[in-house]
Amino acid sequence: MSLDTFLFSNAKRFLSRRAGNRLDTKAVCGLNRAGTRTTIYIRLLWKEANQMYRPVMFLARPLLAALVLLCAAHSLTYAQSVTPAMQRANNLFEAKKWTEAAEAYKAVVKAEPENARAWYRLASAQYQLGDFASAAESFQKNISLTNNPTAIFNLACVYARMNEKDKAIEWLKRLYAPDAKSFVYLSFDLNDSDLNSLHDDPRYKEIWLAVDKKKNPCMYSAEARQFDFWVGEWDVFSPQGRKDGTSVIQRFANGCGILENWAGAIGGTGKSINFYDPQGVKWFQYWIGADGNPQRYSGVYRDGAIRYEGEPYTLNGKKIITRLTFFNVDANTVRQLSERSDDDGKTWTVNYDYKYVRRNQADKSSSNR
Repeated sequence: MSLDTFLFSNAKRFLSRRAGNRLDTKAVCGLNRAGTRTTIYIRLLWKEANQMYRPVMFLARPLLAALVLLCAAHSLTYAQSVTPAMQRANNLFEAKKWTEAAEAYKAVVKAEPENARAWYRLASAQYQLGDFASAAESFQKNISLTNNPTAIFNLACVYARMNEKDKAIEWLKRLYAPDAKSFVYLSFDLNDSDLNSLHDDPRYKEIWLAVDKKKNPCMYSAEARQFDFWVGEWDVFSPQGRKDGTSVIQRFANGCGILENWAGAIGGTGKSINFYDPQGVKWFQYWIGADGNPQRYSGVYRDGAIRYEGEPYTLNGKKIITRLTFFNVDANTVRQLSERSDDDGKTWTVNYDYKYVRRNQADKSSSNR
């Protein structure tokens, strides 16, 4: 058994054991052969399509390693099959000698009509030469052999260059339509110059919006945006007006998480990760400070505030429960109230009651004193 066959078969077997019910199908490795490197595209079809930002969280490192191994085996298999004629064509292509490269690839595909990479690079060279009609034919041949998503996108670009808008839209929809059964994460710039002829077409904007919603689902989730009122740079004050610290609150992971960066006025730092879990229909906060004491909260957004409850703990033989509330006072003010109870919530003691003032507003206030 060759090395590539061994790697491929074992990676497939490992995936089938470890993926469980989280994957609808096996990983599909498509090869983008447009440049000097082979780019591996991994497409996963998930049972819960509306949770596209969550699956990676569930993939254990061994499973991810197996995916890479699987695709590496494909790449290795390909790398071992390059003929001298193909290598000569590749050298011309990489030297950007488009006319000579196109002729060399024509000779390759005549001798090897199933050579998908040769068809792709022939199409790319023809595109560079402005021979869009020939490029369209070559891209379609590559697609018929590999269903290469990059070739599909580039074919749409070719038709857009030829001002054949309907055909360009048709091929874009194969990748990006709202009702597409699978989705490939390819770069898609709304202002892509290759698609200039489509920029004013409402169908194009609809496709782009569908792409953006799938790539950035949290940015379009009303629930995930509930805590955006906390995002910004803040000066933080006690009820007596004393500045107790500063905090920089940032979105991360394309808006799926909110990161707190706290710095106390007399020392002490900490960070928290906040995110909305659509499966649990809850907000979560995980805090860790310089004292090494982690705190975990979960809660909901209600009446204009994020209302967290902390995990109970025991102190001096008593069960302590906590709650942490963030009030959206106005566009430039947030109130953060921390409380605890040792009698199952009958009475509450305030730990702290902070007023967040947006940094530019705090500066204005100071200058007016």
